[in-house]
Amino acid sequence: MAQNNSCSPPPLEWVTVKTTLPKPYPLMSAREPIQTDRLILRPYAATDVHDFRLLRLQPEVMKWTSQGKPDTDLEQTQKVLADRLPGTDGESAFEFAICWAETGEMIGTGGSHMRVGELGWPVIGYMIRSEFWGKGLATELMTAFLRAYWALPREEVEVRVERSTVEGSEDEPQPEHITAITLDNNGPSQNVLGKLGFKLVRKFNEEDPHSPGANELLYGYALQRPQA
Repeated sequence: MAQNNSCSPPPLEWVTVKTTLPKPYPLMSAREPIQTDRLILRPYAATDVHDFRLLRLQPEVMKWTSQGKPDTDLEQTQKVLADRLPGTDGESAFEFAICWAETGEMIGTGGSHMRVGELGWPVIGYMIRSEFWGKGLATELMTAFLRAYWALPREEVEVRVERSTVEGSEDEPQPEHITAITLDNNGPSQNVLGKLGFKLVRKFNEEDPHSPGANELLYGYALQRPQA
């Protein structure tokens, strides 16, 4: 949603902290599928292109993405998918094709697509075809994803993060977080994040890629890693 600059929230404030993060993710070839009652989360495959195209042709899905609109043609969809296949830069993400277990068809995507997100921490996201909305699938898939994500091997690191995600002094070791970003008017996704335990920690503006000279208001959510 475009915002007037006169009511902009303050700029992001950055600090460097000691914490933990997942070690480099296992290769896609070594990632086991994750099964829930109704879904299967698995690595992408080149054969997903038809189902992936159906997802990325839905305006009601794509309006919430940074692209903001459906893919223009099959070639664009093929390129997006190609960048997520095993052996590509997609190995640096922990993201999955979301499949309807009953039929095996791919109905969405979900996981952590960036290790360094808008607030400095890894960030999660998901997309589901609109005919599968209203069934609680987003909560189901992200609950399963987070369980797998928190179980990954960890290492100690120093990272630059937004101050709103820091507890106490930045000089002290910080609990690990994962984040999610929504447009200010994306109430359904905000409700899902609330069910998962995420807390709204920051509102901030970014330039609206679809409206030159305008900003869009983003909501930043964070979830602390559960204690062992």
